[in-house]
Amino acid sequence: MKTVLMSRTFDYRPRRGVIVVYAAGQRYERVPEAAVRAIVAAGAGEVIEKPEQGK
Repeated sequence: MKTVLMSRTFDYRPRRGVIVVYAAGQRYERVPEAAVRAIVAAGAGEVIEKPEQGK
């Protein structure tokens, strides 16, 4: 799972009949690896490093 910052809206279809919409300008945490690969390949967003807490 990774954190993704979206540059444009992207519809991810993990299986038939299911659509997950990742909206432009939003940051999503805990995005599944397969969705991250599809988002990055489409140029719709980028993986960002989550700041460590407590350090």
